[in-house]
Amino acid sequence: MTAPDFTGWREPWPLTPTLHQLPEPKSVVVEMNRALPLAKNAQRPDRLPLRVLAGGLRLEGTMPGDLYAWARLSDGQWLCCVKIHATTGDGKTGLDLWLWVTADAVSATQ
Repeated sequence: MTAPDFTGWREPWPLTPTLHQLPEPKSVVVEMNRALPLAKNAQRPDRLPLRVLAGGLRLEGTMPGDLYAWARLSDGQWLCCVKIHATTGDGKTGLDLWLWVTADAVSATQ
């Protein structure tokens, strides 16, 4: 999958844009607990079948990613368009996840 296509976006006030596309992706760290608060629905690993543990996507507390764009919300907050690569529990396969997350879930890599 390629980066999101913003060609249809029209800035209502071009002097103060609400969408900022980066010319090149920037390496970032994504705090997954802020980006996708999934823990409330999680099951204990010892109660899951091995096929789920091995074949399900594994999300860590923090994951490296690439930042592609920023978009401003109508309440003043910023969303980040990031791509992370998630692998299965056994590490044999994986896929890219394109996410729009709040800015507090993303930080620059060091």
